[in-house]
Amino acid sequence: MKKYVFLFGFIMLALLVLSIKPSYGLELTSEKEVRINSQNFLEYIEKEKITNISKICANSFCDYMRSTNPKKALNIFTEKYLDYIEKNISEEAAIEMYVKGFFITKIETLN
Repeated sequence: MKKYVFLFGFIMLALLVLSIKPSYGLELTSEKEVRINSQNFLEYIEKEKITNISKICANSFCDYMRSTNPKKALNIFTEKYLDYIEKNISEEAAIEMYVKGFFITKIETLN
């Protein structure tokens, strides 16, 4: 009888483990629609105390943050976005956006 109780407990534990869906640690917890200039982005996230930023978007271009340091991550995002603008619109538009800045429209964070 003891082995049946043990077997039943093992099967129940296995079913419980199999019913838990894997998350891989990438749950999106917050999407914030904003309209801030890229030159004011670091001040904005410091003022609003936004942490664990996973992705930022500028109009239709979105990319993951590639560093835990916000300044370095913004520089990488800016380079990628300006390359995107240069390829799709023009080199002049990319230079203008580099000088004046561009609008960041969405910030996604992880918990």
